[in-house]
Amino acid sequence: MYGNQTLPGVSVSEDYRVTNGSIWQGQPEATWFKTVSVNGTDGAEIPAGIIMKEVIADGSYTPITTSDIVSAVADLPGARLAIVADKTAKEGTTAEVDGETENVPSTVLVGISGIVNKDLLYVGETKFTELTDAQKIGLNLQLEAWNFQLVNVTQA
Repeated sequence: MYGNQTLPGVSVSEDYRVTNGSIWQGQPEATWFKTVSVNGTDGAEIPAGIIMKEVIADGSYTPITTSDIVSAVADLPGARLAIVADKTAKEGTTAEVDGETENVPSTVLVGISGIVNKDLLYVGETKFTELTDAQKIGLNLQLEAWNFQLVNVTQA
């Protein structure tokens, strides 16, 4: 799915792609979204703009840490990256089923490609702009390998 003006599957919602203060920049057709599973234990909130990586073992997604940022071109493209687009995203929870604890993943809307405002991106609780220069370069390369283009957005 691409270029959503409102959240998919929601017949009435706020404008999703606004011109002022949005992560997503450029033409609506330039942005691609999908829903992914996110595991967790307590249903904690995941803020929009968090960069997530795919966990190959089960196909779920989890927030990246600074250790997930590539440091050499030979390490590209790294794990599949996505950016949380959902303003109401939460981690999954656990539930007791027949005496055993099982994961109950949540479904989160993420951007998988597009032009993004780098000032609104996060690695964990760290803003992109607060990373070291080496981390910024590595993460920028990694995101470009997964079809994201980071841009500076200045408001007049």
